[in-house]
Amino acid sequence: MHDSRLPAWLRTGSNFVTIEIVARPGSQRRGLLRVERRGLVIGVASPAEKGKANDELIAAIAGIAGVARGAVSILRGAGTRNKVVRIASAQPSEVARRLSVLAGEAKQR
Repeated sequence: MHDSRLPAWLRTGSNFVTIEIVARPGSQRRGLLRVERRGLVIGVASPAEKGKANDELIAAIAGIAGVARGAVSILRGAGTRNKVVRIASAQPSEVARRLSVLAGEAKQR
């Protein structure tokens, strides 16, 4: 389901949120770097080898979204920089709101 008030890269369901991510492995800056049309750009220090960058990306998204690491999973794109990530939550609208606010702040940097 897509709420027209939400950015195109963010969707909510009854007990989850999905977001589109552009990963930047090997980045000197970590965390939410900026927002693009393709989604949230998230930098991780780990290289893109043997799942290291994906592991760090999951931890970063959990921190950004304010959820446990186990609530975050990569639905599509585990082997690419463009990913679709699912965040399980009993309060998906709250997670979506938090992500939208942080994305707005990132746009202003």
